[in-house]
This record gives sequence, C-alpha cells and structure tokens, in this order.
Amino acid sequence: MPHSVGTALGVLLLALTLFLTWKQRRNRALHGLAAHSMIRDVLRVVLIGAVLGGFVYVLNSYDGIPVPVLLLLVLLGVFSYVTSQTVFGRRVYAVGSNMEATRLSGINVQAVKLWIFGIMGVMCAFAGLVNTARLAAGSPSAGNMGELDAIAACFIGGTSMRGGSGTVYGALLGALVITSLDNGMSMLDVDSYWQMIVKGGILVLAVWVDVSTRAGRR
Repeated sequence: MPHSVGTALGVLLLALTLFLTWKQRRNRALHGLAAHSMIRDVLRVVLIGAVLGGFVYVLNSYDGIPVPVLLLLVLLGVFSYVTSQTVFGRRVYAVGSNMEATRLSGINVQAVKLWIFGIMGVMCAFAGLVNTARLAAGSPSAGNMGELDAIAACFIGGTSMRGGSGTVYGALLGALVITSLDNGMSMLDVDSYWQMIVKGGILVLAVWVDVSTRAGRR
C-alpha cells in the first residue's frame, strides 16, 4: 500500500490511543475512582507512539504496509473489542471456564459454542482467500498442519488449556514467536520433521508451564 496510507494509519491509531486514555481517566473521575498517575499515562502513550512509529517506518521502507498485515490489524481490533467489551465475549470466557456453571446460570451454552465454531470456520475461509490471493495459486494442501501452529501460538500467548483465560493480543504475540521460529529454522535449513519436533516440544513446555502455575495457585 502507499506510504501515505501507512502514515495515516499510524496517526489514526495514536489518536485512538489518546482518546481511549482520556476516556478512561474521565470515567474513573466520574465514578469517584482514583486515576492513574499522569506521568504513567503519558509514558504509555509515548511508548505506544514510538512502537507505532517504528512499525510504520519499517514497513514503509519495504514498499508500504502489506494488505494482509492491514487486515490482521483490523481483525485484531474487532475481536479484542468483542472479547473484552461485549456480552458474547464474556459468555465465551464463561463457557471456557466452567461450562456446567454457565449452563445453570441460564446461558445457552450450545448456541455460544455454535457461534464460536462458526466464526472459526469463517476465519479459516478468510485465511484461505488471503493466502490464495497472495500466492496467486491455490492448493488443497495449503495450511496443512497449521492447526499445530495455531494451538501453540495460543498457549504461548497465555491461553489456558483449561479455558477461561487468554487474550487476542497474547495469541498474536504467540503467533509472532512461532512464525519467527519457523523462519529461523527454514533459513538454517532444518529438516521439516525436526521443525515439527521443536514446535511440538515448545507446545508441551507451554502446556506444562500453564498446568504447573495453576496448580501452584491452588
């Protein structure tokens, strides 16, 4: 995409950060709650601005922001809002945390699960369209074993195996870790079977850390 679009996107995201920070401080003041330190909020905005500036600068140096990255950012914002600010998002966490208690509280668990699997199917189809458009070719084996990367990314990003916790941002960070690992092993010409073993080992380690930390809290 053109450089101007990337710059405009960075400015828009920074303005959104400023607006959300101001709204948070105003809401806390209206409800009589103690607001965070002004220095803390300023430093957070400056840090986010620096990250956005570096992100836009790097991508603009490579002929602008790729369309798949732009789509990823849009979906990241949409699903982050849905999971944290909507009733449906709260119900998703409730179903993952304790399905029986959620059912007894009057929530239609089967409907929530149906919506979740439906959204997952739509996202898989969307990913297939983006991949086909990027490669200008289609293959029935495209995305084979991608489910291992997706599951590992979620666990690395902090999603609990027992459900009820995790964030969209955490899953994205986990996906970046897995992708970086994939690219690094490919550049080192590591055999594909060893790559699967390494990623499987990381997945087992992430699950073990999750189980052990939750057991320690009890």
